[in-house]
Amino acid sequence: MDAAIYVLNQLTVFPAGYFAMKSSEYLLPIKEGLWRRILLISAYMVIISVVIFIGDRGNLPPATILFMAAVMICYRGSKIQRFTIGLMFCNTMLAFNGFYDNLSSPHWGTRIIIRLIFWAIFYILIKRFAPPKDYELSPVLWRLILFLTALPMGITCALVMIPDPHYTFPYFIVVTSLVCFVICLVAFIGLMWTIIVLAKQQQLEQEVMMGDMNKKYYEAMEQQQFEVRRLRHDLANHLQTLSTLPASERDAYVAELIKSPAMGSTLHYCGDNTVNAVISAKVSLTEQESIGLESEVDIAQELPYDKVDVCALFANALDNAIEACRKLPVGQRWIQLKARAQKGLFAVKIANPIPKDDTQVADSILPGTTKTDKISHGYGLKSIKEIVSRHGGSMEIKTKDGQFQLFLYMPLD
Repeated sequence: MDAAIYVLNQLTVFPAGYFAMKSSEYLLPIKEGLWRRILLISAYMVIISVVIFIGDRGNLPPATILFMAAVMICYRGSKIQRFTIGLMFCNTMLAFNGFYDNLSSPHWGTRIIIRLIFWAIFYILIKRFAPPKDYELSPVLWRLILFLTALPMGITCALVMIPDPHYTFPYFIVVTSLVCFVICLVAFIGLMWTIIVLAKQQQLEQEVMMGDMNKKYYEAMEQQQFEVRRLRHDLANHLQTLSTLPASERDAYVAELIKSPAMGSTLHYCGDNTVNAVISAKVSLTEQESIGLESEVDIAQELPYDKVDVCALFANALDNAIEACRKLPVGQRWIQLKARAQKGLFAVKIANPIPKDDTQVADSILPGTTKTDKISHGYGLKSIKEIVSRHGGSMEIKTKDGQFQLFLYMPLD
């Protein structure tokens, strides 16, 4: 009977470890590679199955070190993010084991069922209440969460490491320790709540900042278009001025007019004036950078979105494509733009080549900026994604055959 219980106990370690590992993926993405997943599930199984008795100092240190090493190796994210999330899960598993193993009399079969049910429920709750998949927190906030995580982890370690293992603990000491283990378990809920609240707050701050940036971009474009209209309106005055100037000054006056940005024409690509203005402005930039821009825009009338959002979608997408093309030799620079508004759906697809050694781009992941001013830049694709999500649409990023492809669609209101 004991052998059967032992085998059953070992068999439940794998699904429990699997539930714990899958829960962690809602907070930290796992790096590519089967061996990393094997290493992770092994680390989770080890720490879930380790026996934690009050005063038993032999199991906790090696299990913790092994688990945290696997976390740092196998997950993506900043070092402090990986360490903090890893410590949160480590403390939760150790605290549960401490409570689980120090109960006085539950039957082994009951313990096995409790462990499996606990981690299954844990996974369901994490899946239900986890922050958005692409959530971000600043290093300062991660340091704050790490400090808060260290407190329950310190309690767990103190309960296990400080007491004398050769001492028989009174009943009230055991009960007090069990209560402390439960408090350490509940601390995970508080930490998760903190991450969710901070992530939402930072997301709102980024949306406000991106909204301000998009508004300024649109206002700058509007100002440029105003200059175009003003210059054309004043054309008669310029001609009169030219007729009165001596020949030596006339050429300089004409050259100054030609250099004016307002002399550039706004090309008609579609029925939306904002789209026309943005593409016209970017055509001038692509010509300066020797980038071939192939556009196919099928938009019959004004799009039913805020003009700032329309400007931000096209301008940010084209700016990112232009920035990528700058890394390539002149003969290899090109951008393809396709946009369509038909049958209740607005869709945009932009493709451009990428350097072979460009490690900033990965499928379904927003690539990081390559600019030196990382605080002011890197929000282009985030801004696009925020606008698309706000309008009930979707955005996809793919790299295929040396190309970066951005595809988005939104319902026409």
